[in-house]
Amino acid sequence: MAQASTAITSGLDIPETLEQALDPQWLAAALVHTSGGSPVIAVELDEVVQAMAAKVRIAVRFANDPERQHFYCVKGFLDTDQDRQSTGEVTTRESNFYTRIAPHLSMRVPGCPSVVTDDSGQAIMIMEDVIAAGGHFCHAHEPFSVEQVQATLDQLARLHAASHLLESNPWIPRGIDWMAESKHFPESWIHKQMHDPRGEGLPESTLDGSNLLNGLRALGKRSDASAATLLHGDTHIANIYMTPEGPGFADWQLIKGANWALDIAYHINGVLPVELAEKHERELVAYYLGALGRHGGSPPDMDTAWEDYCCAPPYGLYLWAVTTRVDPAITTKNFQRLGAALTRCESYQRLGIIS
Repeated sequence: MAQASTAITSGLDIPETLEQALDPQWLAAALVHTSGGSPVIAVELDEVVQAMAAKVRIAVRFANDPERQHFYCVKGFLDTDQDRQSTGEVTTRESNFYTRIAPHLSMRVPGCPSVVTDDSGQAIMIMEDVIAAGGHFCHAHEPFSVEQVQATLDQLARLHAASHLLESNPWIPRGIDWMAESKHFPESWIHKQMHDPRGEGLPESTLDGSNLLNGLRALGKRSDASAATLLHGDTHIANIYMTPEGPGFADWQLIKGANWALDIAYHINGVLPVELAEKHERELVAYYLGALGRHGGSPPDMDTAWEDYCCAPPYGLYLWAVTTRVDPAITTKNFQRLGAALTRCESYQRLGIIS
């Protein structure tokens, strides 16, 4: 299941608008390694999905094969008001994943024929269109079964088993200490966010901004004391796609090296309804540990793993506490599930934040 290599093109301008990204001349230059230098003679826009970054699904025809459509997804920050420095860091990190990490993995990720970079630290990716190839991206409002979680945990175990790649890729961020100290998300703002409708019905201790940031700090220290694992970092349901061959993971902006349980606790509790997560989480953790061993990793014993898992929910809760650019109904569903997990697992108590 190893991925094909990705061609890197430098010297091209990075599009800042949708119109620029759809320009046939720019696409021909960006896809020169795929087309053999053939001009692009037609570009059809299929769909634009605007989230943190834009995902633009297109069909392209080349002059040397005019009857055949080639389906791509262009991903980058287009028509955005976000800071160019921060967007550059995000796109460069994800493009590095496709060029430096994906070719060495046995897990399923989208193919990425081309990455375009410039001297200012910006990047844009041209990926294979998973949907045009028969795939389906999952959605927070659709059901997800325990059996499906086993399949996605197997994919994450394949990633985690490749943690040796951290050593040769120092650009991958380590730890989560920076999250609690972010100047973009001060404690008072986070506290207010968690008290909007997303937090309705959760205990006050779970919704306390100070508890969350102190919990992240304690979780970061705990993570730093363990062996670093290569993580996806954002394992919620919308970053999963289904194919006839099985599930895969997209959206690699938050790749990092930290404790394995950050991915797994976030994932199990983000994709399953609260009642299913509560009923099956222990067996799913055990399933993951077995898969990690099968794929060449070194799983901890179950007692250690369970403690890691129960301490980890503040990570996912933080990500959905600071979310502002997603449909509020989806934000609320994710936050509620992760808040319930943090409460049920007594994460703050285990981390020594509250008694």
